[in-house]
Order: sequence, then structure tokens, then C-alpha cells
Amino acid sequence: MEIDKGALRHVLWIGGATDSGKTSVARALAERFGLQTYHYDLFDRETPPGHWSRIDPKQHPHMYATNVADRDWMWVDTTPEVLVQRWRDTVPERFGLTLQDLLAMPPHPPIVAEGYGITPSLVAPLLSTPHQAIWLISTEEVKRHIYVQRGKGRFIDTRDPERARANHMARDLLLADLIRTEAMSLDMPFIDIDGSQSLEEVTDTVAAHMAPVLRGGVSAN
Repeated sequence: MEIDKGALRHVLWIGGATDSGKTSVARALAERFGLQTYHYDLFDRETPPGHWSRIDPKQHPHMYATNVADRDWMWVDTTPEVLVQRWRDTVPERFGLTLQDLLAMPPHPPIVAEGYGITPSLVAPLLSTPHQAIWLISTEEVKRHIYVQRGKGRFIDTRDPERARANHMARDLLLADLIRTEAMSLDMPFIDIDGSQSLEEVTDTVAAHMAPVLRGGVSAN
């Protein structure tokens, strides 16, 4: 999907690994500055207007191939590396649907969009300024703590919940490394979430990075 980056200069992007506080920071930022929010996870579902309800086999072949009801195929009879590859194959298609969602929203007030499908390589060509985007990446210790705290990964609808949970956790840790590596290779800003900063402190750091945009200083190149 070809997009003129000027059409998205009102969008602030918060990407990163799962369980890194993206949603909380986006909400705090929106409340502080009166922004609209777009939460990727709310569209990562099969019920309309979720992305998985809008699959076109021709436009979204990878999403179509992985949109199966067999939870054992998805999470048990697999490996973390295969799960990462499926994610890498589908995330550009899902990002195209995200762009459709964002372009359908009013441009004022500005939008803060967050989600683990917002990757540095997908966002970089759309930026009018590097101050529009930042990535949050939790350390393994923080990830494991939040995973348990939130009661994630139960997978009771599979024949081997423990294996499914292990695959899910290992996939997420690999994704964190992948996103960090990608951000570094593209010289994109990121914050390692190691549990030493409060939500307010992380939000302050993100707000400081995005200050030129929040002050209305963005213009299309």
C-alpha cells in the first residue's frame, strides 16, 4: 500500500515488543496531550472490524494461510522460530490494514498508534521526522514477570498447554530481539523496559522525544 508520508504526519507511533507497556504509555500520552489513540491489539481479531475479518486471499496470502482454527497447529505442533517467521510474513499485510484504519480517522487531534505490529522497517518510510516514533522493548525478566502477572499463555484449548505456552513465550522473546536489532540497524529510537522506570517516567521520556511533534512542529518533507 503506497502512502505519502505527509498523509500520516499527524500520527505518533509507539511500537515494540509484547508486554512492554506500549498501551499504557499511549493512553497516558493521549490523556496528557489530548490525543486520539489507536490500539493495534483491538484490531488483531476475527470479529469486524478486526484485521482478520478483512482478509482478501489475494492481497493477504500469508494471513489467509495462517488463519486456521486448529490451535494445536498454531501453538503446539510448531517451534518458536516458525512462529516468528509466520509473524514476519503476516505483519506487513496487517500493517497495510492498520494504515487503512488510521487514514479513516480524523487527522485532528493527532493520533498515537501503538502495537507490536508497528515495526521500525514498516514505519521508517512513513516518517516526516524521527520524532514521530519510538519503540519500547521489555527485557526478558520484565516480560516473564508481566506474562505471569497478566495470566497470559494458558492455552487451555490445546492438547499441550505447557508446550503452547513455552512456544508463545519463546516467540515473544525472539520478537523482542528482532525489533531491537531492527531499530538499531535503522538508527531508530528505542527504550529498554527493565522495570527501573515508572509508567510516568517512561511516558516523560517518550513525550520528550516526541516534543517537536506534540508542539505542532511537523511538516512533510
